[in-house]
Amino acid sequence: MTLYVLAAFSLGLGNVPLFDVDEGAFSEATREMIHSGIWSATYLDGMPRYDKPILTYWFQAANVLLFGLNETTLRLHSALSAIGWAASIYYFSKEFINRRSAMVAVLIFSSTLWIMLIGRAATADALLNLFIALSFFDLYRYQSSGKKTLLYRTWLWLSLGMLTKGPVAAAIPFVASLIWFISYGRLRDWLKAVLNPTGWLILAVVLVPWLILVWHQQGMGFFKGFLIGHNLNRLTSTMEGHGGHWYYYLLVLPLIMLPYTGALLTLLRHGRSLWKRPLERLLMIWFAVVMVLFSLSQTQLPHYILYGVTPLIVLMAKYRQVIIRRWQLLLPILFFALQIGLVLYAPHLGSSQRNAYQQQMLSQAPEVLNQGYLLMAVLLAGLTALLFWPPSVLRRLAPWQRLTTAGLLQTLFASQLLLPAIGHLQQTPVKQAALQARQLQTSTVVAYKIHMPSFSLYRGAPTPAGDPQAGDVVLTKADHLPELLERFPAAKADILYHQGGIVLARIPASPATLSQRQ
Repeated sequence: MTLYVLAAFSLGLGNVPLFDVDEGAFSEATREMIHSGIWSATYLDGMPRYDKPILTYWFQAANVLLFGLNETTLRLHSALSAIGWAASIYYFSKEFINRRSAMVAVLIFSSTLWIMLIGRAATADALLNLFIALSFFDLYRYQSSGKKTLLYRTWLWLSLGMLTKGPVAAAIPFVASLIWFISYGRLRDWLKAVLNPTGWLILAVVLVPWLILVWHQQGMGFFKGFLIGHNLNRLTSTMEGHGGHWYYYLLVLPLIMLPYTGALLTLLRHGRSLWKRPLERLLMIWFAVVMVLFSLSQTQLPHYILYGVTPLIVLMAKYRQVIIRRWQLLLPILFFALQIGLVLYAPHLGSSQRNAYQQQMLSQAPEVLNQGYLLMAVLLAGLTALLFWPPSVLRRLAPWQRLTTAGLLQTLFASQLLLPAIGHLQQTPVKQAALQARQLQTSTVVAYKIHMPSFSLYRGAPTPAGDPQAGDVVLTKADHLPELLERFPAAKADILYHQGGIVLARIPASPATLSQRQ
């Protein structure tokens, strides 16, 4: 069990550059917080950032101050949150199912593809999922025992979740618990818990001091930008091009749950019988509320559905003997087969693109999707096939043991080979350009039609988006370089860096421009 957790959330945590946009944005906002000494609000490239509340940034900043600024420390809060998330699943399952199922739940949790990814990301989602899980688990404990301390603990997790990512942390448990209580004819008990004065006092103690501080720092800007722009508008309109359809998560969930997609589909077919049991009913309602809520949202991102994955993992662990079958090992075999196909197609990835940035970025694919990558994909595909067609020494393994072993192989490959390959293609050029810009004796670096916040982090200074002027150093993408050069036909741009579709160029300044700036 420990091996699975360490493989998923610890091994090679800092070996990949920060991904844009989210990791870069969170991390640069944290760096600017530390540099400015403003701990009540966040800024990105010098401009107010309203995307999320403050708790994730505080945790990131604490790790940076303790251990230095690097990829590992910026992701450490997520790794620790994922480990805590796993522990919460273990102790809840051990208490209400049995120890064996609790251990299996952790194995499934740690070897589920998207959970591994989010537990290694410098974002708020692992922390939020931890608080959502704790809220539901203590809510069930409270209803089982009637102890008020468990109700107050539930309020605390809800409050911390809101300090992490806002109203969604409370909305999911509130709606799911309402449906659960009503299904048993206990609406009065739900109202009693929701209207508990001590609970609201806990919420106020956690949230109000920071809300006052952020209001003093950013006025009503944060409340309008966050509550309306990043909450209400995400439900009612498409933001940042992340639109979708009502069936979006029906397609995404099977990918997120790899290699346990087959087990999930089998589990859902037993929904009617699961509904008859209190714990199973709550877990099913929890998942359904998340599925319906975000399927109806006009802004859809894959990781939103993770808010409802925890109950699926508990159910799969409990009913593993019924729902996990040998044929489900075909899915991890397919995963490795796709990796082999990716290597074989790598030389053609760049030429298949029309966009200059994507062409140049993907033209480097053969460097990372190389013979070593192919060898490991073939080797792990072979090992997974041995689990499907086991030799005599492995025939005593139950199907769930074979599938979780295949999940561990998938986790190791994805974390140690697939993620670094993607990071090298997409983010290494940004990091190298930033490190080169850091050496320049200039304070005027402008981002032109590009949003890569990790550039600012690695450069160590905000890089505002803007209209470049003569004398500026400009960060842009390869597909925008021709139009940039057309704007300054009299000057020959000095290309400081051009790799993987990322360009760093200096626009020479005329004598008149230099005198004006001086």
